[in-house]
Parts: sequence; C-alpha cells; structure tokens
Amino acid sequence: MKRISISSRFWRGFGIFNILLSLLYVSGCGPSLSTPTQVEAFNRAGPIVLQTSADDSGTAQNQTGHYRVMPGDILEFQMPSRLIVISSELSKPPKEFETYLSRVDDEGMIKLPIIGELNASGKTLSEIESMAIKAYYPKYVVTSPMIVCKVLEYGRQSESVFTVMGLVRQPNAFPYPPNVQYSLMEALAFAGGLDMVADPRYLKVYRQDVSGKIVSATFGIDSKSFADTARVLIKPGDIVYVDHTLRTRTNAFLANIFYIRAGVDIDANR
Repeated sequence: MKRISISSRFWRGFGIFNILLSLLYVSGCGPSLSTPTQVEAFNRAGPIVLQTSADDSGTAQNQTGHYRVMPGDILEFQMPSRLIVISSELSKPPKEFETYLSRVDDEGMIKLPIIGELNASGKTLSEIESMAIKAYYPKYVVTSPMIVCKVLEYGRQSESVFTVMGLVRQPNAFPYPPNVQYSLMEALAFAGGLDMVADPRYLKVYRQDVSGKIVSATFGIDSKSFADTARVLIKPGDIVYVDHTLRTRTNAFLANIFYIRAGVDIDANR
C-alpha cells in the first residue's frame, strides 16, 4: 500500500487556516444586533400591503408595494416585434412593439419567444425584465431590447407572500395565507433551513412602514440568540435576508479547501 506523507502544501494550508481564524476574531463575526428599542419600532411597522383591484375576470388594475411573481400569475410583456414571430400577421404593417402573454406554471417557469423557458417564480418584475433582456442580447439581437413586464392577472388574489433569500437552501417567495401567523424560524424552515456549510449567525428582516419607508432589524441565529429570535413574528411582505459575513465567507472558503484536499488524498491512495 502506498504510504502518504503530510505535504508542505498541507502545512501552508494550515497556516492560512490560522491566519483566517485570527482575522475572523479581530475583525468581528458580523453586524451588531438590533437594540430592543429598534426591534420595538420594527415590530410596529408593516406589513407591506399589495393594494390591487380586479375586475370580475380577476385582471389586475393596479399594484403598489413589493411583489414577487408566483405560480399561476399571468405576465404581460411589451417587447420589440422582431422578437415575436406571428406568421398570421405577416401581411400587416409591422409594429414596433408587440404584447406577449405567459402564465407562470407550477414549477415557476414562463415561456418567451425564441429563448424558451425562464425561471420567474420569486422574482420581481424588474428582475424578470433584466433576465429576459440578457437572454435575448447579445445572443439573438445586436442591440439590447427594451422589455417591459407587468402582472396582468394574479393567480392567487387572496394570498400575500414573504420572501427568504441568501444563505438558505431553497430561497424563494412563499404564500402567507390570511389568518395565519409565521415565526422567523418557520420562515427559515420554508426555505429549507440555513446553509450549514456557511453556518451564518445573523440575519436581517426588511419591511415597509406606513410612510412607505423600508425598515429593518438584525437578529442573531446562534445558540445564544436562538430563543429570542424564535419568537420574532414575520408579516406579509417581509423579506428575510441571510447575508454573508466574514465568518460565513471564511467557512465556505475553508470547506472548499478541505474538499479539494480530501480529493487529492483519495487520488493518492488509489
């Protein structure tokens, strides 16, 4: 059996490991938690209300606030006519812009001419517009097209949503039905839990107050803060964001190093 010695590369990696740990503790592990006064003000704010009115067919007339597209929504796109092939109207004078409709299916996908499927679920309208433009340009057109997207019909008129983003396993927008109250821990559970490799210790929750201003609060999710954080209630429209800190980036970096090193050792054993 081939004998494997500890290489100098391992010791160099071990030195880097110690340096990173030192930086981690000198620089601090993350943002400061919100004070009780700040949390109290945060709890009084919100929720973000999506003010929509619809006719008898369920067509949306207007919308304010933060909205992320969900399965069942019908999206209306205004885009250059050259992006849409309409064979039955070739004899008519071409229009500069055409309307194209696409329903968000149960998997969160929409279909657009030429480019096919795009994942729209959980994204804002501006994000969908940007995503569509990047899909068309420069692969299919020589100039960046102007594409405008709006929700023509809401698939779930009676439901609000909350959103979980960042260092979680399944970031997305989730329904917040009426007569239900979710805690922050339940919100994280909807998103599949935290990224265990990065092992985050903090998160932020954003919501809108009555004046329209976005307010936020920072909560701890380590063993010391877990009990207090577990009692925090989220509201419809909240955005839970588990962001990177120096600590999480260091954890991810070290995990990658050890993963590569383990692969090298396994290959050497063969």
